[in-house]
Amino acid sequence: MSKPKKEVEVVVFNNPYKGKDKRSSLVENDDNQKDKLKSGQAGPSASRPTFDQKKAKYEIRKLGIHGMDKSNKQNAMADLLIELGATPPRNKVYHIKEYQQMAKKKKEEEEKMQMMTEGKKKKKAKEKRKRDKDDLLNYVDGQTGFYKDGVQFVKKMKR
Repeated sequence: MSKPKKEVEVVVFNNPYKGKDKRSSLVENDDNQKDKLKSGQAGPSASRPTFDQKKAKYEIRKLGIHGMDKSNKQNAMADLLIELGATPPRNKVYHIKEYQQMAKKKKEEEEKMQMMTEGKKKKKAKEKRKRDKDDLLNYVDGQTGFYKDGVQFVKKMKR
């Protein structure tokens, strides 16, 4: 009277790029390459040794730094690290009074150097500008400029 029930069909999909399958294929490829190299066949890297110029430059520079004295070594190493992308060290922070004294001493030293090289310089006196009778700053009757044929003329200020 009742019909027999059909069983559900189950389909399983195994992704070849996921999980153990990928790892096992990579291991097999590595083993194959090692076998080829052992048997005498040349691989892509064995045909010609590669020369990395950046690494060589870096190693030579480090070798040069190694032979310097301590203070020069620190400065050179800091320069190298900055070139490689590190942030440069911060400048030393001074109290305002100390900084003003340092600036004053520096200015005095520069003046002494100028005195030795050029001698004493005289300051040029500022020239006073000549004022016209109708100048904006020098009006007597409260009127700026002058009238001529019903038109008012005002000169531009010179600074």
